[in-house]
Amino acid sequence: MISQHTYTALGDRAVLIEVKSGVSEEDDSMSAAALARKIKAYKLKGITDIVPAFSRIAIHYDPNMWVSSSLSPFETIVQYLEKNLVTEDPILIATKPQLIRIPVCYDLKMGLDLSDISLTLGVSIDDVINLHQSAVYTVGAIGFAPGFAYLEGLDPALKIPRRDAPRTRVPSGSVAIAAGYSGIYPSTLPGGWHILGRTRRSFFQKEGDFGSLLSVGDQVKFEIISVEAYEAIESDF
Repeated sequence: MISQHTYTALGDRAVLIEVKSGVSEEDDSMSAAALARKIKAYKLKGITDIVPAFSRIAIHYDPNMWVSSSLSPFETIVQYLEKNLVTEDPILIATKPQLIRIPVCYDLKMGLDLSDISLTLGVSIDDVINLHQSAVYTVGAIGFAPGFAYLEGLDPALKIPRRDAPRTRVPSGSVAIAAGYSGIYPSTLPGGWHILGRTRRSFFQKEGDFGSLLSVGDQVKFEIISVEAYEAIESDF
């Protein structure tokens, strides 16, 4: 069987694997996350980090641990991976993703950009909220800041560029959209995404990898709550 994965060197200390399921971006992200778990379970010598993001996995390694008389460290580790992953169907190894429900208040006091988004896209505020809330999202990557998840699956009708003028302080828990993705600010940060609402859910926990609530491949569903319900929730931040 021919390998379904492509391998690229990232300098002399990392290899980038690209996974293509041929189904959708969301399936690629879930497949990459599953394959990263598979590789992690091998407990390979000299592996310093394994980072899945969207349809790719970066494997960071100590080249001194992959020395061969005839091959470079990169060629040696790729040869090992090709031999062990050649029969792995990225769709079949992807387990049922974890679904995490996030309560969000879409009131105008929380959704600082709802009116502007409505005017820019030519749809009502209610339609913006309903389109955003009705989708099931897949975590494609964790980046920008600790715990910040890039969520795939945004309705194309809500595709909008980043703000022309980024804010210097975006409140913790702000739920936002930009460039075809949705995201949640896990802490108070600068940012240029358009804010639709806010949640009090914490995105850090004592258990799990790096304490992050969300991981690549997880699914996210937003649930509308009222201002009163939002204010009644004890803040996790």
